Amino acid sequence: MLSAPARHFLIVLVVLLGSLAAQVGVKRGAIIYHGSASNTTAPASIDEQKVRDATPEWKRMQAEGVDPDSAQGKQLVVQMNNRIREAVKSVATTESRDMVARKDDISDKQGRDVVDLTDKVVSKVAE
Repeated sequence: MLSAPARHFLIVLVVLLGSLAAQVGVKRGAIIYHGSASNTTAPASIDEQKVRDATPEWKRMQAEGVDPDSAQGKQLVVQMNNRIREAVKSVATTESRDMVARKDDISDKQGRDVVDLTDKVVSKVAE
């Protein structure tokens, strides 16, 4: 029979080891669109530029020459970012992915497959 302090130590150790096993590495300044790197078991990534280029807001900004720093540009950027986050969340849920990060911002040394969801998110933002 373990003493109370020994049981407490084992519980803390199991929790710490479990959380370390679930972590993926993210670069400093990484963009996480959905979920958390600290407890992911099914990570994914997207190519931010390809997804952005597929949004109606970005296409409008390019076609009309809207400055992203103007009032109209800032409104369109907010709308675009909301659209991207909603599309990522929808696709991640459908694909059973609990975290989605910007491509090249994530690494996984635990052997999990980091799936690229770019094409599915591009289809979703273009709807």
